[in-house]
Amino acid sequence: MLNKQTFSAIEVCVCIARLQHQFSCSTGQLSRQLGMSVSYLELILKQLKAHDIVCSFRGPGGGYKILGAADQVSMWQIASLFEDLSESSLTESDAALPLYEQGLRQVVEATLREYTLADFASDSPLASQEAAGRVNSLNRFKFKPLTPAWRPKAANSVFQWHMQA
Repeated sequence: MLNKQTFSAIEVCVCIARLQHQFSCSTGQLSRQLGMSVSYLELILKQLKAHDIVCSFRGPGGGYKILGAADQVSMWQIASLFEDLSESSLTESDAALPLYEQGLRQVVEATLREYTLADFASDSPLASQEAAGRVNSLNRFKFKPLTPAWRPKAANSVFQWHMQA
């Protein structure tokens, strides 16, 4: 029912709403946090910015922020930007399918209208998420961390022997 771009847009908005209290989110930070390419994020953010969901700031410390309060933006406002709401032309043998899809669409729309961005952007501990994001960005193949190199604990020269005692 909902396409991939809709889910990605919702993830982007939730991530911006979570992090906007600390700093504005650049596309690089969002890309690392969500695992999406910068060009794909810019495509989504362009739509969100055109419909006044997010706003952007240039320069040092710039990035994206949610325009207005997060509890005023419903999830349906975000999803409706990326969903094709036109009716598809189907054959007569598939006549029951549009009715089923229409009912399913109404249920999804009603559910998304109930929730706001603030419901998903709670004040959860972001330090552990950011630390996990740093670990994943450093070790993207999920190998175990390397053991530290062994170094002998001895004097390098005869002039350091008095320090070892």
